[in-house]
Amino acid sequence: MRITLVALFILFLTSCSLPFLKQDTHSLSYEEYKNALPKKITKKFKLTGKLSLFINKKGQTGKILWNFEDNKDSIDILNPFNTKIAEIILYELEKKVILKFSKKNNQDSEELISKIFGNKENIFLLKEFIINPPQQLSSMNNISIKYENWNISYQGNKIIRGQLFPNTIKFEKNNINLKIFISDWIL
Repeated sequence: MRITLVALFILFLTSCSLPFLKQDTHSLSYEEYKNALPKKITKKFKLTGKLSLFINKKGQTGKILWNFEDNKDSIDILNPFNTKIAEIILYELEKKVILKFSKKNNQDSEELISKIFGNKENIFLLKEFIINPPQQLSSMNNISIKYENWNISYQGNKIIRGQLFPNTIKFEKNNINLKIFISDWIL
């Protein structure tokens, strides 16, 4: 009898919490997203977070350290043991991308960039979605935007140094799934 009552009590508690587990995602058009953005220009920032990249269901995880200053982005990718495995350098004005591996890998960086992003311009486009999260995050926790075959999802929100940021930013296109879990952000 006690086991039955305990089982029913647990069932009752879990059934009451289920509606809160799945929150609705609000879809924004690119125009709604763009029109709500502030007009200020970001001159420098630092982003720290965790990274998850899946291509054809094969995944890698690690840490991302992103520094932007003087129209130059320096993005360090670390493995789960905090060892630097790659550095991506973006030159904003020239729209130039340089990919450096820590070890002597034979991977062609142009081919790798093409495989993940399609072309170099997509890297700069995705950067814009990262540094400019939708203003609607202040009232909604889950937002999705579809732009040029990319599905961009912003999940959760938190305040870091007085600024509103998503907990997670997810980029999906074809067989590519890139997630950034934001730990710290300095503007």
